[in-house]
Amino acid sequence: MRGRGRERGFLCVVCQGTALALAVAGSVCAEDSNVRLRGAPGMAVRRAIEGASLRLEEPECRRVLTDFTDAAGRPLEAALDRLGETPAGYLRGLVFFYDGSSQRRCATGEILGGTQPGSRVIYVCPVQFFETDRRDKLATEVFIIHETLHSLGLGENPPAPVEINWRVMKRCRERAASSAKASGR
Repeated sequence: MRGRGRERGFLCVVCQGTALALAVAGSVCAEDSNVRLRGAPGMAVRRAIEGASLRLEEPECRRVLTDFTDAAGRPLEAALDRLGETPAGYLRGLVFFYDGSSQRRCATGEILGGTQPGSRVIYVCPVQFFETDRRDKLATEVFIIHETLHSLGLGENPPAPVEINWRVMKRCRERAASSAKASGR
């Protein structure tokens, strides 16, 4: 029996060590990522960023960057050109997504998040974002693109948020249809 007790003790230490290593690795990965939300909402944001990035690689979707301008009248694509960045590179590394739970706007339960024109910080309302992403992946990808446009300098009112979403949907929805056909979905 004594041997079994030692084995259990050893296994317990190994399991705890493995759990600690995984927790530390998870923390490091979260900090190395531009998505600063944890758990399921963080995974949903990462998935939506990837989907939005793939959409923006399509020429028709990328046109939203020239459909809108910043306060100086420059197309939003010019901001990416000045940075020497692609839309996907910008989304995956130069914009940071933070938990917006403490933001007053998230408390309403009516929005997925927001940012200020020119800011590289996008606040995400984790509960609303996660629930929306479970039901409608396109909606969260449109949100990511919409907020990226603001991050690149697009103001709001004008254009109205629904106008921005309409344009993004018009330009970027086709990718979903062609991808679904290509992948057999």
